[in-house]
Amino acid sequence: MIPWRIKAFFSQHCPLGYHFLANIRTQHQSEAYWDYAFDVSWEAGSRDWPTKNKLIKALTLPEDRLLDVGCGTGALLRFLKEEGYKNLEGLEISKRAVEVLDQHGITMHHAKLPDLPLLNEQYDVVVASQVLEHIIRRQKFLRGLKQILKPSGSLIIFVPNNCLGPIDEPSHVVKFTRDTLAKELSRCFSSVFVGNMKDENFDMPILFAYAQNDSGRYSKQIVERIFQKVTTLSGSLTENGGKAMN
Repeated sequence: MIPWRIKAFFSQHCPLGYHFLANIRTQHQSEAYWDYAFDVSWEAGSRDWPTKNKLIKALTLPEDRLLDVGCGTGALLRFLKEEGYKNLEGLEISKRAVEVLDQHGITMHHAKLPDLPLLNEQYDVVVASQVLEHIIRRQKFLRGLKQILKPSGSLIIFVPNNCLGPIDEPSHVVKFTRDTLAKELSRCFSSVFVGNMKDENFDMPILFAYAQNDSGRYSKQIVERIFQKVTTLSGSLTENGGKAMN
C-alpha cells in the first residue's frame, strides 16, 4: 500500500504518470466505460449547470451552428433547444449517448477524442465543458477544434480550477490553473480570455475560457464584460474574476 502523501505528491507533480498507473486495471478511455457513465447519469437525471448555460447563451446567437464536444447527457443542448436554438450538434465517445440524444432530436456525432472526424470551418461555436482535463494529446485536440471552427468562430471551454486531479478523478490527466489554461489555449488561438467562477448549483471552482482568432465576434473586453455580468448576477464570480491573454 502506497502512503497517501506519496500518491498526492506524484499526482501533483507528475499527473499523467499517476493517471496511467491508476488506470492499469481500468478502461476510462473505453466506449463501454462511457456508455455506463451515460446510463448512470441519464437515470439519475441530468446535472444542471445554470450559470454555464446562461454564460453560453449570452455569448452565442440562436442561429449559430454550435457543437458541444463531450456533451454527456446533452443538458446544455437541450437547454439551448428550449431557448430557440436550431443548429445544435453533439459529439460523444458513448454510442449510447449518440443513440439517446438523436432520439431527442439532436444531431449527434460519434468519435473518440482527440480525433474529430468533422468537416473544416463549419461551426460558429464549439463548446468543450469538463473535457480538456481528460485529454492527453491536448494540442492535437485544440488544433482539431480550431480546424472545425469558422475563421470567425469561437471556442468555449470549462475545466475544474486547480482541483480534481488524477488522485481525485482517475479519468483526469491534468489540473489547470488560470495561467496554465491560458498558456495551453494561446498556442492555438490568438485571443484568449480566462475567468474564475463557480456554478450556482455547485461549489467546485471552475475556469471559463473563451478563445478565438482576431477575426472573432467579440473583443476580449466585451467577453470580459459579459462574463462579469452573468457571473455577478448569478453570484458565481470568484476572487480575481478573469483576465484577457495576448
